[in-house]
Amino acid sequence: MNVISASYGNDSVAMIQLARELGLQDVHVVFVDTHWSAPGWLDRVAELEGWVRSLGFSVGHIKSPMTFEELMVMKKGFPYNGKQWCSGILKGIPFLDWIEQADPECKALVLIGKRREESVKRQDTPEFIEASEYHGGRRVWHPLFEHTNAQRDEILRRAGIKPLPHRSKECNPCINANKDDLRELTEWEIVRLEGLESRTGQTMFRPKKHGNAIGIRQVVDWANSRRGKYNPKQESMFNECSSGYCGF
Repeated sequence: MNVISASYGNDSVAMIQLARELGLQDVHVVFVDTHWSAPGWLDRVAELEGWVRSLGFSVGHIKSPMTFEELMVMKKGFPYNGKQWCSGILKGIPFLDWIEQADPECKALVLIGKRREESVKRQDTPEFIEASEYHGGRRVWHPLFEHTNAQRDEILRRAGIKPLPHRSKECNPCINANKDDLRELTEWEIVRLEGLESRTGQTMFRPKKHGNAIGIRQVVDWANSRRGKYNPKQESMFNECSSGYCGF
């Protein structure tokens, strides 16, 4: 039994295509819905789940029993970079519950799309973990661990799938969001997070790492400002003038 943990971002979709090309049998592709995805992301998931079925693989679609918002309210705050407990609770536990039922004898091989090129933290990603504590002691395989972005994108093209210009938006915004991610937030997502920050009494993004911006709306202003130009004491329109009156 081969189990692919998929967010349906570039890496996990490439991994599904690679499983197809390798001729793997008894493949199950599992997605966990945390109820915090970007608008339209679940439409992408549904479309690609249809593609997965067309390959002869089975589809697992799990809904986390607790939503991201419920978890943040319960914890009275947000996780932060280096202490990302949200993924373990919202995704890890539901996935483990699913696989314990599907594979009670613990013989499944779990495929995960981690790559060394993704970040400094993942530079030491091994090809295999013989007994992963996060997967009930099962063997974990990172088939793309040495793949570059270009190599991964070539796999996607062979599948007829256009690479996304951004990371997975299964949880959006993520605590690890960069400036590009923050610039792409919709007004609906900003309002949703403003409400959650109000309910918890905390901000999702720490001011010290985001130009002293407090709250998601200021953080988005910071993300849209030029380097060194953001001032949280000014109105957003003055942080990055787009009036057309001034030259650059």
